[in-house]
Amino acid sequence: MDLREERKGVGYLLLKQEGEMATLVKNYDWASTALGDTEQWPTSLRTAVSLVLCSKFPMLLMWGDDLIQFYNDAYRSSLGNNGKHPHALGQRAQDHWSEMWDVVSPLIEQVRNTGNASYSEDQLIPINRNGNMEDAYWTFSHSPVLNEAGKVEGVLVVSNETTEKVKSRKRIEASDKRFQNLVRDATVGIIVLLGEACLVETANQAYGELINSKPEELIGRHLFDVITEAAEPFKSIIDWVRNSGESVYLYDQYYYIIKNDAKKEGFLNLIYQPYKEDEGNIVGVMILCQDVTEQVLARQKIDYSEQRLQSIIQAAPVAIGLFIGRDLIVEMPNQAFIDIVGKGPNISGIPLREVMPELITENQPYLQILDDVFTSGVEYKTFGSQVRIVRNGVLNNDYYNFTYTPLFNPEGEVYAILDIAVDVTEQVHARKRLAQSEENLRNTILKAPTAMCILKGPDQIIEIANHRMIELWGKDATVLNKPLIEALPEIEGQGFMELLHEVYTTGRTHTDYGVPVQLPRNGKVMEVYCNYVYQAYRETDDIITGIIVVANEVTEQVLARQKIEEIVAERTEALAAANTDLHRSNAELEQFAYIASHDLQEPLRKVRTFTEMLQQSLGHIDERSQGYLNKINVSAARMTDLIRDVLAYSQLSKEDESYTMVDLQQVIQDVAADFELLIEQKTAKITYEALPTIEAIPLQLSQLFGNLISNSLKFTHLDRLPVIEITATLVNRQDLKYSVLPLDDNEYYKIAVRDNGIGFNEAYADRIFNIFQRLHGKSSFTGTGIGLSICKKIVQNHHGEIYATGVEGEGATFIVILPAKQI
Repeated sequence: MDLREERKGVGYLLLKQEGEMATLVKNYDWASTALGDTEQWPTSLRTAVSLVLCSKFPMLLMWGDDLIQFYNDAYRSSLGNNGKHPHALGQRAQDHWSEMWDVVSPLIEQVRNTGNASYSEDQLIPINRNGNMEDAYWTFSHSPVLNEAGKVEGVLVVSNETTEKVKSRKRIEASDKRFQNLVRDATVGIIVLLGEACLVETANQAYGELINSKPEELIGRHLFDVITEAAEPFKSIIDWVRNSGESVYLYDQYYYIIKNDAKKEGFLNLIYQPYKEDEGNIVGVMILCQDVTEQVLARQKIDYSEQRLQSIIQAAPVAIGLFIGRDLIVEMPNQAFIDIVGKGPNISGIPLREVMPELITENQPYLQILDDVFTSGVEYKTFGSQVRIVRNGVLNNDYYNFTYTPLFNPEGEVYAILDIAVDVTEQVHARKRLAQSEENLRNTILKAPTAMCILKGPDQIIEIANHRMIELWGKDATVLNKPLIEALPEIEGQGFMELLHEVYTTGRTHTDYGVPVQLPRNGKVMEVYCNYVYQAYRETDDIITGIIVVANEVTEQVLARQKIEEIVAERTEALAAANTDLHRSNAELEQFAYIASHDLQEPLRKVRTFTEMLQQSLGHIDERSQGYLNKINVSAARMTDLIRDVLAYSQLSKEDESYTMVDLQQVIQDVAADFELLIEQKTAKITYEALPTIEAIPLQLSQLFGNLISNSLKFTHLDRLPVIEITATLVNRQDLKYSVLPLDDNEYYKIAVRDNGIGFNEAYADRIFNIFQRLHGKSSFTGTGIGLSICKKIVQNHHGEIYATGVEGEGATFIVILPAKQI
């Protein structure tokens, strides 16, 4: 993944966050701060901000030399309702914490200068909030946040206000000395129980609220007659304190009571103290109760989050492990790490060199790299590196992206290295196969029997051209890697650059025959004639990146034809020679098309096979990566169809197939059987009767009517059921569109294939039979644009003609005129 993709991926994490602060961060004008626009943020900042926003624990992040601030929803309450929120967001820390800057500034600078985290518990730090200065107690840590270079760029403050906790503890301690005077007004629950029966002598309002009772309902009653469900374990503790005279302290003690069929539960900090008379005799027990339910639940949530993080690491598809000390003792390997190492699950606590001795025996550099990381404290990353691993007794040559990240103790010393590795073996092999496929295409062009080249980019840079194309241009190899107009300034103003631009921007193939062009010949610019094919060159994601040009100089043929038109009788022999050269040239082009189509099928099959293998090996992947694999499959399938149709089209020129009597009724019946499933799916109806028997090539007629019926089934109208009607009549001269068939010497049949589909504009009636010609986009209807060209070629092979009529939205009719017998 390159830096832009990585930043985009982290930016997507930031956009996913929810809550008030996530919305404020997204909408804040960061371009006005020293951090700049979010698109320019480094990955480390984006990751840190995402971590803060998604955390349920109060967090504040200060970034850069200006200590620009971010904080999450959990931290917002610490700023007060009408205090520093939301003005603190995006501002310098010193500007917003002026009242406590003398206290927190040294802690922040210590982290920034040394990289060491700090921790303070229950520290008094006054804060100006809600319009007043307040004494507040805090338990907090300042931790360094490293940038991509491994340097401290930010400070993460994880903070929890413990004001109430500290004040409650102090109140409990004070009440222990003056309980008789403060019991009733205490903010913590206080109750005094007398004797073994636990008779309630005193209970304050706070205690009553804990058990959903009023103090006056408790005084004078036996406590466990009121809350019988709480007798265990509290009754035994009370008896022990009363009998032993020793205090008992319980923290985070779970309790529940049932009042009016409703259950109340929570957690308490409890102090059990002997209750003495003036003479010093123990007559009962005083209990002080502090409700710490919120704190306990919050801590449980944190514990759960940490356990969940550990579970995620263990289940992560990437290999994660920890190397402790300079001996690189393996600790906390997840399953993916264990699978890669291939030495079984019991590798924890063993030095890496013993777990993987092949790192030494195979002279691999990784142990030395790890030692360097341990010494320098600098993170090491590598992409697509080969690692030789003995797995199940077999040496495997695999490829990995991995990162060695040093971990520091509070003294700033490296104590461990975090190893994260991703197996990219299949991607490396796929990249090599793609490179080989491109090399094969390059070799095909260089060895092609006709002039070929590839022009890349909008400036038409000559990326590759074979010697035939360079000779055609009248240049030498110095034209390579230059813009076409710079390499061939002679073509300026002849319309070629505009035509190439159209092909590059639209993707439409363009073919020209006998085009005059001014090119250098023997030291001067001369007019020559060429046949050209311009076709868009697409990458695997179907993006056009260039143009493939196939050319053939036909100057001699064109001049010969022009001369023959002037003096036909005198130049008959020269015309025959020119026509022979032209036929030979076209035959070479057809042979090349057949060979190229046939040879390109094998690498395409491999691309599809290895894509499927890659998809299976990756298992569950993100939606974006799945989209890339789908694009490869769709493009490969479309290219396979195109090659198959080109191959079929090129084979139609063969003249070694024999004619025989063919029953058209049986041909249509067989074609309908082939399309049985599609006909059923579309609820289509095909009618035909009294079709003749003619002399033809059976396979080609099956192809002809198969393509025509396939077209009718493909281009159906959404508002009506498809109906296809096939009829045949003896032809009359007025039925001939081109009037070139010799009716006097043979009988001809007019076969009409009519449908009620979407039809077409008759302005395109002639164009639809051109190769690669499509009237609809690939996203609307599938196909390669070769089917009707094959139909036209088959009809020409049978000395007939084909044309079409249609009305948009109503349907189309394809007319095929074929002789009853071949002459």
